[in-house]
Formats: sequence, structure tokens, C-alpha cells
Amino acid sequence: MTEHPHETSLLPGRATELRTLRESVLAAVSGRPALIHLAGESGIGKTSLIQALTGMCFGFPVLVSTACGSPLERDFSFGVVRRLFGDLLATTDEPVREALLDQAGPAARLVLDEASFEAPRTSTYTTHHALFRLVAKLAERSPLLLAVDDAHAADAPSMRFLAYAARRLADRPISLLISTTDGERLYAEEPLLALTGQARELRPAPMSDEDVAEVVHRSVGRTSADVVGACAELTRGNPFLLTELMRVLGQSRTACDQLSAATVRRLGSPAVATRLRARLRARPDSEALAQAVAVLGDGAEFDVAADLAGLTPDEAARALDTLAAMSVVPNSLPLAFTHSFVRNAVLDSVPVGARLTAHGRAAQLLRATQAPSEQIAAHLLRSGSSVTPWAGAELRRAATLAAGRGAPDIAATYLRHALKQPSSARERSAMLCELGSAELSYAPHDGIDHLRAALAIATDARQAAQATLRLVPALCMLAAHEEASRLADAAIARLGDLDPDLAWRLEAAAMMSEFLRLPTVPTALHRMERMERPALGDLALRRAQQGMLATMAGWRGEQREQVVRCAREAVLGADQNFFRPPSYYALFALARTDASAAIDEVFAAADRVAERSGWPRAMAIMAMSHGLKALHCGDLTEAARRFASALEAFEGYGIDARGDHCAVTCAVWYTDVLVSLGRLEQARALLDHYPWVAEDVPETLEYTFLLYARGRLRLAEGDAQGAVDDLEECGRRATAWQMVNPAILPWRSRAAAAHIALGRRERARELAEEDLVPARAWGTARVVGVAQHTLAMAVGGPESKALLTEAVASLAASPYRLGHAAALLDLAALLHGEGAVGEARAAAQRAVALASECGAEPLVRRGEELLASMCGGRRRGRRAETPYGLTPQEHQVALAAARGATNRQIAQDLCVTVRNVEFHLSGAYRKLGVKRQGLGAVLLANVGPQVAVETRELAGAGSH
Repeated sequence: MTEHPHETSLLPGRATELRTLRESVLAAVSGRPALIHLAGESGIGKTSLIQALTGMCFGFPVLVSTACGSPLERDFSFGVVRRLFGDLLATTDEPVREALLDQAGPAARLVLDEASFEAPRTSTYTTHHALFRLVAKLAERSPLLLAVDDAHAADAPSMRFLAYAARRLADRPISLLISTTDGERLYAEEPLLALTGQARELRPAPMSDEDVAEVVHRSVGRTSADVVGACAELTRGNPFLLTELMRVLGQSRTACDQLSAATVRRLGSPAVATRLRARLRARPDSEALAQAVAVLGDGAEFDVAADLAGLTPDEAARALDTLAAMSVVPNSLPLAFTHSFVRNAVLDSVPVGARLTAHGRAAQLLRATQAPSEQIAAHLLRSGSSVTPWAGAELRRAATLAAGRGAPDIAATYLRHALKQPSSARERSAMLCELGSAELSYAPHDGIDHLRAALAIATDARQAAQATLRLVPALCMLAAHEEASRLADAAIARLGDLDPDLAWRLEAAAMMSEFLRLPTVPTALHRMERMERPALGDLALRRAQQGMLATMAGWRGEQREQVVRCAREAVLGADQNFFRPPSYYALFALARTDASAAIDEVFAAADRVAERSGWPRAMAIMAMSHGLKALHCGDLTEAARRFASALEAFEGYGIDARGDHCAVTCAVWYTDVLVSLGRLEQARALLDHYPWVAEDVPETLEYTFLLYARGRLRLAEGDAQGAVDDLEECGRRATAWQMVNPAILPWRSRAAAAHIALGRRERARELAEEDLVPARAWGTARVVGVAQHTLAMAVGGPESKALLTEAVASLAASPYRLGHAAALLDLAALLHGEGAVGEARAAAQRAVALASECGAEPLVRRGEELLASMCGGRRRGRRAETPYGLTPQEHQVALAAARGATNRQIAQDLCVTVRNVEFHLSGAYRKLGVKRQGLGAVLLANVGPQVAVETRELAGAGSH
């Protein structure tokens, strides 16, 4: 069936109901009279449907008459009937009107004639029959459509007549449509029930999410799915509420791209509140209960709401039944509003003073019922600055719960309000300490200020120690190491022998502040020796100790099994305090063990802790850890993604990442990855972000790592002497920190490569041999293979072949594909020089394939050049410029594919592996936005003659 044009003018989602009504009218014309009862909650769109139906063109004449019940007119007899017949008779001329009234009888004239308006009207059989004769006579002239909106408020005589007429429609072409609203009192209950009992009920459904989206986009413009979802959630598809919400949004003049779901969820409407008050005007108990539920919020308990509304249980029960019948609240417990928008409107309609008092009273009632602290605290926050003796304790309990579930910002809000309540100096110091700790997670500068304030008013040694313990790591993030050490030592001295475990924590905090600076490393190591005692009663303390032991064991290159065990103990079962130093360093040490099962297990546990904490810094540390894991497997693309994500999190945390030792370490690892990817400009830009790199590098731990990164970059840029200077200085500092394990900082292998570039093979060999000793002590195939590879390149000559072969074997047994590819490539070059072309080609092809998998473009290029030299120079030269941002390799391979050559044919012609061809093709597809079949249209449409000839040669050569 074709949709009627008028349907498109309705609110979306009403086409089905309108079509049903239209079909009923058409059926009545065919002799099947229609009696339809439109029922539903307030605002569901009943009036809109009646207006749409009565304004519709049916293709033939239909007499239409509408009326609406009104509480102000329901005491006027036959008010609705007079409106209906007034419309019908207005379409006739005077002689016809008089004739119709004469045929109906005096009783009809008595009801309808304006001259007899003041005469008494009675609802009798004679009157009803006379009026029905008039209806029947009108229906003989044309089909009738009679519609009565809000029939629940219509006068009783009119409803009695309509009930009388409904039973006598017979085969007449008459459609009678009435509407009622759920929960409204029925003024003429008996005749209305008799009428609806005969009718077909039609209940308009709420608008679908798609329909809501259409209205939102049409009203406020294209906005996010979250905003649309909030509109649907707030109104539950009620058209009136949605229209009012759109009006409120329009009045706010907020740009659609600046709207947020949270903003929408807070909105209310005076018009909605006014409409609800009008419906509840005769039901003061229901209005009081609605306001109480609005104050308490969704999930309110019945007895608490009744107390807050000032109602007895019986009164509240009756009021609740009324609200449920009106669909203001669902017919279930606990209490809530059916539509959040209505709840907001009711709450907004309560005067501000009364609202503050109500929230304070709600908090008191909830406390009496032992409700959750966060529920009580929410009302305390909304009760203004009222002073309540028990409020501070409830707010602190709520803050503890909020912090435990990873909501430090909410915890801080509770604590700031608690500080407004009366408290002792001890309580105030404790609250400031808790507030500062919460703020460190998202506003570190504010957190440090509050921790300093807590320390300043601490009343005893333990309280001062607790504040110091939280303050010292935060000061280290600001590079305020001297202040951190001074405060830690002062707290330790004040604490004495009062609490050994707390003293250990302070020692750890002081150790970290000293360990980060080269001049105080000896002092830090001395502290560390004292801290290695096993007698720690606190389980969380043991975890912190195990994290420290794992870190130092990894740095010293001691037994990997100890590192794995300590890392497991440090992480498994830990809480968010794990992400304070030195505990989380265990993750970095563990990543160097190549113990894949343990790494996966521990990292998964740490991920869960970070997610629960909601701390951006914890999430950044986990991104770093996963990036390091990817780097040690040679997955450069994944490593780059993780490190970039971590740096972004550090930058957004609120502290200058250039002074944060963890953020600087992340930048170092990211630089290492960028150099391996061949993105030297990006690596240089990253290092240039740190101003001290261009000057004397500070003697701190993080900048020692930064020296390594700068040395690696300088070597890649061709500045071998600059690389030597940086890497040798890096090594001098690393020795002071007992960082001998090349798995932690491979400065010797990089420095050896720089010395080789300068022709200083003796120094290169010395460094390589030094590196091999701790590498063998650490024992992973990755670190041993890298050390063997470095020594082979430093030794040169016949001895290097055996060392390279050992290196390749070691690295093949490790997860480090990038190192394996580099060693294979150097072995291939050596074999090629010896004339073993077949072995050399196989090794080079395997190296290029591995480098391609890693994304190491410089290594891929070097391998391709070596393979080209093995093929007698058949590899085509690179063009200086290539289109569409393709690399020369991608362009060359894509052109061959566009001409029809298979991947194997291209690989044979270019002396590369099939996997290498696939690697370059995937890059070309991504940049061009096409698949293989689309390459010709993009690359061959405007190809130059020389390129076209070359491409044909490639395709032809591959077919031989």
C-alpha cells in the first residue's frame, strides 16, 4: 500500500498508527463502522495522530468533526456534543440545517440550538435518540469521522450519548475515535468504560532509536551518537518529551558539535514540570511523592521516599499507585521515574532552598537506613554548605570507596566537601593527605599542594610519614629530587623505631629520589642494601620490595629466574599502588627476560590493575611495557603505536613530561624504534623536544637513557663521532648505576658500531667482548645473539664468519626477529664476498622477509640492494620522485602488478622474496585506496613512456 503524503509530516515513527486509522475510516465507508480507542501515556502522540487523521485527504468527501474534553468544561452538559455537531452543521446552509434539526426532533434542537443555550439539558433516552437521528441523517449525506480527544475529561452527558450511539452504528459510514491518557481520573467513568469496552484499542508505541535520531538531527543538527543515545534514554521515545527537549536544547544555543551526552542528561523543562503539576493539581500527595523521588533519584526506597514526602505509608501507597497509573513512575520497586527528563523537570521546579533542605533530609534518612556511603554523600554534596556532625566521616568513607573503584576525581570532590565540615587538626591533615593522593591521579600539581599542606599540620610522626610517603614520588615527577630526599629523611628521623614497615617505605621513597641522580647514586645503593632485608610483615610492602629486587637483578644481569619470580610477586594481587616506584620497574625488567609465558601472565594482571585504578599514568606505564615487549620481538609498528600512546598520556597528565623520568624513558625507547623504522626526521623532532639534549645533558637516570637514544640517532644520521661521544658517556653513567646488563641498555653494541664506522676496530672489539660476558650471564638467546653479532662485525676477517653463524643461530632461537634479520643480512654479505652466491641469496631473502615483517625499512632497502648486486645489477634504479606518496619500492612493485605480473614473477625479477613483494603491495594499496584490480587505472593512466616500457619489461621477464 502506498504511504499517504501526510504521513511524512508527522513525527517519525507514527506512519504505522496513522495508516491503521486511515484504513479504519476507509472500512467504515464500505459499511464497517469504526470505533477506535487511542490510549497511552501522556505525550505519546495521541493528539498528533488525531490532528493528522482529521486533516487528511481521503480521496472523497468526509465530514470531520473534533472535540476535546477539558476539566474546566466538564460540568457543562453536552459540551463535547455541542462542539461536534457545531462543526458538522457549520458545513451546511441554513435551510438544510433547519431541516436536519426538524427531522431529529425538538430534543436535539434543545441541546444544540444557540437560542436555548441557557435552557436546562438532561441526558435522557429522548435526547440521545434525537441526537442519533441527526447523526444518521448527516451520515446519509456524507461519511462521518468524529474524534474526541482527552475523553477522560469530557462531560458525562456527552459520553453517555456517544456510548448510546456507538451501539447503533450498524452499517452506517461512521468512524468514531476517542483518546484517553493513562492514569487520569475518568470524569464520566461509567459511560466511558462502556464506550471503550466496545472499541478497538490502539496504543501508539514509543519512538524507536532511529526515529529519535532523525528528530535530533533535524532539530539541532548532526551530533554524536552518544548525544542521540542520551536523548533517547532521557525521553524513552516519548514525542512530547523529545519535542520539549529539543526546544530546551535550541534555547541553550549550544553548537551541535559541542553538545555532550552528560549535558543532555542534566536537562529539564519548565513546560514539562508545569504540565505534570497540572495533572497532579488535585492530588497533592502524589505531587509530594514525585518530588521526593526526584530528590532521591532512581532506585529510591519506598519508605525513605514516603518519609521525605511527609506521608504516612497508606498515603504514600495511594500516591504511588496514582503516579504508576499516570506512567510517571514504573509499576515496580525500587522507585524511579519512567522518563529521566520528567525527573529533571520536577527537580528543577522545586525552589532552590527547599531543594537544599530536601537533600540534607534525604542524607539523614538514608544514613538511618544504613544506605551506602556514596549514596549518602551524593545528597550531602547537594545540600549546600550545611554543617552536620556526622557528614565528614560519611564523605571520607564515600571517598575511600570511590578511589577504590577507580574514580579519584569523585573521591576528591567528596573530600573537598568534607573539609568544609568541623574537624580536628589530625582529621584535617588526614583528609588533606587523602585529597592530595586522589588528585595526583589527574591534577598532580593540586595534589602536591594539598600533600604539602597535610604534612605541615600533621600531628604525629606516623601521620607525617604517611603524607611524606605520598609526596616524595610526586616531587620526583617534578624533578624536585632534593626536596624529596630532604622530606623523606626528616620523616624517617621523626618516625624512629615506631613503625619499621613504614620506615622501609620511606627509605624506598628516599632511595628513588637519590637513585635518579648520578651524584647521589652511592647513597641510594647504600639505602638499597639496607632495604633488602626479608623481614617485611606487610604483603603490599613485600610486593614493592620484590619489584625493587627484580629491577636491580635485571640491571645487574643476575639470574633471570629471580627477576621472573620477583616480578610475579610484585604484580599478582597488587593494587594501584603498584604503579608507584619502584614496584612497576619490575615490568620493564621482566620484558627483558624473554620469558613469554610469564610476561603474558604478569602483563595481563598489571593491565587489570591499571584499568581498575583509572589512573592515566598507570595506563601510560602499561602502554610503555607493551611497547617494550613488542620492541624485543621486533614488531616495530606495534612498538611505535604503544610508545606514542604512552607519550600522549604523559603529556595529557598535567606534568611536563620532559622532567618525568618515566616519560623520558618512553621517549628513548620510541626514538630507538623510529630509527629502526627509518623515520629519522621524526626521531630528531622527538629528541629536540627535550631542550637539555642540545646542551650539557643533566646527570639524571632518564637523561642517561636519552644519551643512548641520541647516540643511536647520530649514528643513523652518519655522525659516527657524535655517536661515540654520546654512547661512551652513556656507558660511564650506566656503570655508576650498576647497569651492566646489555638487555637493559645496549650502549656497548651501539658504540662498537660507531667505532667500526670510524675505523677503530680495536676499541670496537674491546667493547664487544665486554658486552658478551654479561650477555652470557643473562643468558637469553636475544641478548647473546646481539653481542655475538657485534663482536663478529668488530673482529672482521675469517673469524667473523663463525661468530656471525653463531649469532644467526642464537637469534633464530629468540623472539627478536629484527636482530635475526640484521645478522642474516651481514652473513649474506660475507657469503656473497666469498662467492657463495646461492647461500648468500637465501640468507638475504630470509633477512629481507624478516625485516619487512618488522617494518624496518632501512634494513629492507639494504637487503634489496644486496640482492640486486647478486642478480648482476638487474634491479632497476630508483627514481627520485614517485607519485601518490609511494616509496620507490612500492611504486616499482605496484607498476609491475598493474601490468599483470604475479607476485612470484615480480619477486624473481627483482631478486626479492614473495613476502617482500606482498609487503610493498600492501603499502601501495593503503596509500592509493585501491585493491590490485584498481592499480592500472591509478598508475597507468598518465604513466610516462619510459616507465611504461620498463613495466612491460618487468612483466615480460617474469613470464619466462
